[in-house]
Amino acid sequence: MEPVAIVGAGPTGIACAIELGNRGIDAVCYDRGHILQSIYDFPEEMRWFSTRDLLDIAGVPFGVPDAHPTRLETLAYYRAVAEKFGVRTVAETEIVAIAAVQSRTGGGVDISVRDRKGERRFFAPAAVLATGFFRNPRRLGVPGEDLPHVHRRYVSGYPFHDRRVVVVGGKNSAAEAALDLYRHGARVTLLVRAPALSERVKYWIKPDLENRIRAGSVGAFFQARIVEITPEAVRIETPAGGESVPADAVFPLIGYEPDFALFERCGIRLEGVQKVPAHDGETLESNVPGLYLAGAILGGTDVGHIFIENSRHHAASIARSIEERLERVPA
Repeated sequence: MEPVAIVGAGPTGIACAIELGNRGIDAVCYDRGHILQSIYDFPEEMRWFSTRDLLDIAGVPFGVPDAHPTRLETLAYYRAVAEKFGVRTVAETEIVAIAAVQSRTGGGVDISVRDRKGERRFFAPAAVLATGFFRNPRRLGVPGEDLPHVHRRYVSGYPFHDRRVVVVGGKNSAAEAALDLYRHGARVTLLVRAPALSERVKYWIKPDLENRIRAGSVGAFFQARIVEITPEAVRIETPAGGESVPADAVFPLIGYEPDFALFERCGIRLEGVQKVPAHDGETLESNVPGLYLAGAILGGTDVGHIFIENSRHHAASIARSIEERLERVPA
């Protein structure tokens, strides 16, 4: 039997591979980056809002001293769990499309991939999309956002000492980046579309940043609409009128969304204004037979709805359905 193909080698993909393996079903995780790429790309000094007991998978305790694990602790934990259960991963392999197929021996999926050898196709008895959304930053949709000094990911504030940096956004990613940049000696200005920082900003970040703003250590414009990014500045509109904010670097940290283009190439139906992918609520099988969905992508554009802690049961639901599917295949 061919292995089940899991698209994504993050925590959810790893959990699905383990659950399938526990049922005697071989599976392989494919990732266009490498294992745990999305977490690897998190800011260097990030800590989870979720606590360690809500982040563990496969029944393996997340044994770290602090309640909120760091990025490095998280990478070490999930990699160790993958190694413990012998999860197989294939790096630098992009899944281009998945289509349902029928044959004399039952159904399955035809998978088109692209890797360093070129493009190819292979058959699998089933596939699971567990891609998350951190690989797809949202765009501002304004002139200049593709200039070289515009960065869609924040990793470290160290290179920006004594430089003028504009951070766009009012939620966790932007708030953490603004505070970290300030502590690394950058001259930071925060641009927020809303009247205030989001109430969902981590409780140890929000008051600290608000104090920096009140003290004038971090500049801030609220109810700000980005008009254009130039090589030297960010042009905005505010209730008080237009402004031009000098910028040597710009971080538009306005959130992420699933890879809807991949969904459409796979024939997955997107429903409603939030583009929720069509799926069975019990089995998590999409409208494409044999193609399952796991993790945060089930929320569509509402990426703040599903996290690791409330999607850990997805792996068991999917594995159970795939097991039943394979049992129906004629010998």
